[in-house]
Amino acid sequence: MTLTEAQEQMQFVQWLKLKNLPHFRVPNETYTKSWKQKNMNRALGVSKGVPDLFVCLPDKLIAIEMKRTKGSVTSREQIDWIERLNKAGVQATIAKGCQEAIAFTQLMLKSRQDS
Repeated sequence: MTLTEAQEQMQFVQWLKLKNLPHFRVPNETYTKSWKQKNMNRALGVSKGVPDLFVCLPDKLIAIEMKRTKGSVTSREQIDWIERLNKAGVQATIAKGCQEAIAFTQLMLKSRQDS
């Protein structure tokens, strides 16, 4: 059975908490039928494709767009945001599942130690 994206993300968040790594989620997909609220969200800076999670490491901020391990689709907006963030010096990736997200985070932690 393939876990949902939300289940994968919840497992990764549990791991972040165990490792005491500060993080936050950007709830861009919050659904509303209200055009007034949609317009307010846009005016407040909601932007399609922003990665799901940001993790504060000791010397850098990383961004992770979570996907399920099978059957996920990455939007053009998500790819664009990952590229923009990487160009701006924020290490960002698309992780297919919790294990990929953990591996990326560990790699970013290790690259700090190797410097």
